[in-house]
Amino acid sequence: MKIFSKKLPYICPASIFKILNCERYFCFLDSCKRIKGSYSVMGLKPFLIFTSKRKDISVWEFGDVKRFSGDPLIILDKFLKKYSYISSPFFSPGGLGYFSYDLAWEIERLPDISKDDLNIPDIFLCFYEFFLIFDHGEKKTVLAGININENESVYRKKFNSFYKYIKTLFENAGKYKERKDTPVEIKGISSNMRVSRYIESIKKIKEYIRNGDVYQINFSQRIEADGKFCPENIYLKIRNVNPTSFSGYFNAGDFKILSNSPELFIKKTGRAVITRPMKGTRPRGRTKTDDIIYKSELLKSEKDKAELVMIVDLERNDLGKICEFGSVKVKKLRILEKYRTVYQTTSLIEGTLKEGVDTVDLLKATFPGGSITGAPKVRAMEIIEELEPTKRSFYTGSFGYVGLNGCMELNIMIRTILLKGQKLYYPVGGGIVWDSIPEKEYEETITKAKAFFLTLGFENEGEFKRMLV
Repeated sequence: MKIFSKKLPYICPASIFKILNCERYFCFLDSCKRIKGSYSVMGLKPFLIFTSKRKDISVWEFGDVKRFSGDPLIILDKFLKKYSYISSPFFSPGGLGYFSYDLAWEIERLPDISKDDLNIPDIFLCFYEFFLIFDHGEKKTVLAGININENESVYRKKFNSFYKYIKTLFENAGKYKERKDTPVEIKGISSNMRVSRYIESIKKIKEYIRNGDVYQINFSQRIEADGKFCPENIYLKIRNVNPTSFSGYFNAGDFKILSNSPELFIKKTGRAVITRPMKGTRPRGRTKTDDIIYKSELLKSEKDKAELVMIVDLERNDLGKICEFGSVKVKKLRILEKYRTVYQTTSLIEGTLKEGVDTVDLLKATFPGGSITGAPKVRAMEIIEELEPTKRSFYTGSFGYVGLNGCMELNIMIRTILLKGQKLYYPVGGGIVWDSIPEKEYEETITKAKAFFLTLGFENEGEFKRMLV
């Protein structure tokens, strides 16, 4: 394997996204909320596509399809090792895509009760031949090409030809107009459960907490919108309404994932690993005074602090299984993060993996993230499966990058849209503890959906809730 690269003019990734997003299997990891050292990456022209649904695995590799049955993570690991690559000075190739929440059934023994109505793969990773890398700190763009097994001179010609094509797109990106087929009609907004069922489910969760089954559960509803949608414009609008550091877009052909997540699930660099669980939400105020009040309310909330501390303990325990003794540390217990629509609080936990622990070992020990399950994790997941009427599917899974050099960076798919057919799916949830007030917990899910309803053209929460049936 050899990496070829050439520099391109630095432009806003959104400009080139408008042109490339229609390519089947196009993937965009988007740091639209700029932080120090941030990058955005686009993947083009996969040479290998790995998908799984429970124990059924399909691998498209250079045009040939192979099917397997078994543990999907173990089989994925074989392909990661087959194409393993130490690194280059600036970039390591790898797979872009997602791991759905439902992959949990291949990691833990869980009841299988709810309906899998979305029926999308549990794992969908594309390993690309070409990458566009946007270095936002240095204001640089690079096209990288991965030569797997072709003659070097033959591949160089191929790379140069593709570079000319991409360079032309960059030069003309400013002339490209957004598509006109924006959402022209919202036929209906609904949820996979009525308000009354949501509230009764929270009461049931509080019974489980009182009986000692769990300390906390993340419970969710799934909002659905019927209508006519342009995924490109929906994504560009939601990233503008609420820029986040772990956004992304994936054109899977039959469906599309539009992630606007603010939460980092896991980042692995060599043996160093970090996680940033997120708990505690307040809306941004309409006035400066209201904004200060909401911010202060969140920081003073003992309930929100307790929720976060519970999840920090869970994440420390998960990392402790695979990290060097004594290396797991809470670097920051409670950090306030400000977004355009909400305030959130997060923690920062880090550790050093034991020798020999690889990407798959890390996933098996930590997936899905504790902030979106509850504590204890397995019992919380059992109760989620009992009370939520449909499988979570993509929601609260992870979207991001799995490197062939052993590195990995994944978000948690909250604030994430699935577009399939003529429907948008947007689940929202929150952490339930003993002193949770069911009606307030329901309202918090609407607060978290604010970026979604603003993107669809609703002016305020009231208008959105009146249409929600």
